Amino acid sequence: AFYFLHDKLHEAAYGAIGSEQRCLHHFRYGLALGNVAVKERDDVLLITAVSQINHGGPQAVVDSEQCVAVASLNLDAGKKAMKMSDFFSAHSFFDHGISYLRRGHWEQQYDLSLELFNLAAKCALMNAEHDHLEILIQQIMHYAKCFEDKCQAISISITLHLLSGNVLEGVKITLSTLASLGEELSRSPWWVPQLVIDYITPSVIKQHL
Repeated sequence: AFYFLHDKLHEAAYGAIGSEQRCLHHFRYGLALGNVAVKERDDVLLITAVSQINHGGPQAVVDSEQCVAVASLNLDAGKKAMKMSDFFSAHSFFDHGISYLRRGHWEQQYDLSLELFNLAAKCALMNAEHDHLEILIQQIMHYAKCFEDKCQAISISITLHLLSGNVLEGVKITLSTLASLGEELSRSPWWVPQLVIDYITPSVIKQHL
């Protein structure tokens, strides 16, 4: 193995490589590490490998099959980061995974797409990235094939409204969801579950008494 005796020599050599070649080197190095990490079941090495792959970016991918493989590696790395309670890194991995998916991925890689978007939405909620969360939820609600596949997005959406202080909108979504399941409840604006009332400020309650 070769290494540089001084960081400045390392930086000079690295800088002499074109940006496209640098991306390609990072990508290939990450793929090689990723194969080892998967075989050895080394979570830390997997996260390092996928970080290198993402440093290369989607432009380094050679075909659609590799896109799916790299997106799957990002999914696995994101799950490992979530287990470590590192939701910022996890969100980054899930977002990178989504970036590798090509046009038509909701039809061609439905399960992978749904899981990446659902987990990215969970992390966005934990990280209070509400604008990005709304975009993710819109995508899931648009492309999910059935109610079961929309459940997580609906739950996250309701939680988002509650945390944002928009409790009545959260109740509205809850009632609409129950109605779609044939569970009709009162739609009167005065009907608010006791559990939800605890989150409503007195001023809001007075407006609806």
